[in-house]
Amino acid sequence: MDNRENREILDKCKELGIETDINKRWEGGISHHPKAEEIFEMLSISDWVFGDDYFCWKSGGDGDNGEALMFSLSIYLEYLDRIKESLAKTKELDKSCTI
Repeated sequence: MDNRENREILDKCKELGIETDINKRWEGGISHHPKAEEIFEMLSISDWVFGDDYFCWKSGGDGDNGEALMFSLSIYLEYLDRIKESLAKTKELDKSCTI
């Protein structure tokens, strides 16, 4: 992804009401997306088993690398969820407008 595409995603997140500031998400107590927790758990186990704990993923405390990863993943996954919801609503609207 180039910077233009990154900017478009960030702008779309803001348009969709997704908080993109990780610190604000943490301070506001915004929960991680369930899939973000699932992905993190898989990455953590995989890193431990296959990577000799190369990334040393940690979660559960302030400033842990795993927490930051889960917040980043949560933003992206919420973005995907909202896009899917928006497309589904558009399809429902299209169906209701057909003659």
